[in-house]
Amino acid sequence: MTPTEFVDALRTYCFRFGGSVTSLGRTPAHNVAVGGVADSLHQVWLAGDVVYDAPQPLEARQRTAARLGLRLVPESDHDHLQAL
Repeated sequence: MTPTEFVDALRTYCFRFGGSVTSLGRTPAHNVAVGGVADSLHQVWLAGDVVYDAPQPLEARQRTAARLGLRLVPESDHDHLQAL
């Protein structure tokens, strides 16, 4: 998946669930500053963090992410999505 394809899939996902992207591309320095892992896909624009206007069912989020070619990782205050 290219970065352009990833952003398109992430946009489709967010439209479906009322999500907003809070983090997408990062420089290596910013990635370190926010505690990102060294090989974070945020650094190559293949990962994004999403928050929602209202709670959304986990199973529906997982199904939609998979259908779009995304891996969903629920975190404490957002969902991390990245290219498969």
